[in-house]
Amino acid sequence: RWFAISQPPVTLLLGLLGLVALGLAAGGVFRRGAAAGPGAAQGVAELRLGVLLATCFALPLVAFVLLRPATYEGWRHFYFLHGPFCLLATFALMGLRQLSVRGLRKEWVGGAVCALTAAGLCAAALEMAQIHPNQHLYFNFLVDRKTPERLSTLYDMSFYFTAMPQGREYLLRQTPAGAINLKKKGNNKIHNLDKMTLPAADRRRFTHDPSRDPDFYLGGKDLDLWLSHLLRDPFPPVLNRFKVYNNTILTVAAPDLSRVDPAVADEYRALHRATTAGEPAARAGGYEVYLHGKRLAWVKEACEPGALMPPFRLALYPAPAYADLLLDYHQKQGYLALSARGVRFDGKCLGAARLPDFALTRVRLGQPGKWKTEVPLTEN
Repeated sequence: RWFAISQPPVTLLLGLLGLVALGLAAGGVFRRGAAAGPGAAQGVAELRLGVLLATCFALPLVAFVLLRPATYEGWRHFYFLHGPFCLLATFALMGLRQLSVRGLRKEWVGGAVCALTAAGLCAAALEMAQIHPNQHLYFNFLVDRKTPERLSTLYDMSFYFTAMPQGREYLLRQTPAGAINLKKKGNNKIHNLDKMTLPAADRRRFTHDPSRDPDFYLGGKDLDLWLSHLLRDPFPPVLNRFKVYNNTILTVAAPDLSRVDPAVADEYRALHRATTAGEPAARAGGYEVYLHGKRLAWVKEACEPGALMPPFRLALYPAPAYADLLLDYHQKQGYLALSARGVRFDGKCLGAARLPDFALTRVRLGQPGKWKTEVPLTEN
């Protein structure tokens, strides 16, 4: 399904016709025989090309099904299949140009086929131009592209933070002068390439100072809480969402409530009052952890600078009956790891995350080198 929905319709149709044409060509060669003349020899050569293309397309899929190799989110990484499939589409196009239709000249049929193909490719190119610079997120009409956040729920649309440069450009426009403190992404060169699209002067404005809170958060849909079993949680306050096909691919949020609308800030103060009304479920590192409805919240009344950097980490342990809901690469650990962001206001720190809609046995919270606590759950 992933392969079908990420292909331009004209390429998908021609590729399937290429497989049909390959079958017809094989049948013709076997009927005529290889020694029936020059035409048959040419047919054998075309058949060899078609078989090679079909093998390049099908063999990795067969190997994936039979050998079951370790993959990260499986099928979406089979990008190299597009090449042989597009060549199969060309194989079909060659056959259609030679198609004979009674009452029509062969040149007219071939011209009409080429014109329709060009129109289909132009339509796909125009759509990709409309969603530029996110043309790699192209989806065709076979999926629902109108329902808000449907695609981002079903598929990972962050693709190693390829939208990060747009987020950085937005922050530069919103903050005309001075340094912008962001969380460092570690030593992964893929994640650090987003700055290289900016001029040197703009790159130097982005800093990493763990002694103070980050100025902004950049993240994927709902700041990494993209799993379909997690409820939408607008936390911390969102300043801007970058969207493709009405689906969020990048979120810009503010940890400092002084940067957001006063009405929004009041909502978070109300959340703090409601959360701390009962008894805490656990205490660790100066934080008190509360269960408030379907939300897990942690509060520190005297919050020092830098407490929000790095982000909080949550490990969610599902009940045995729901273990199969874990993503493939979380199966061995037995838990789902998530990042969670906090906010600062009135000298306090507040972090919160929605719990999933399946039962959990426990939740572990922590920051690398700072604090870690465990909250047992009998129901949620």
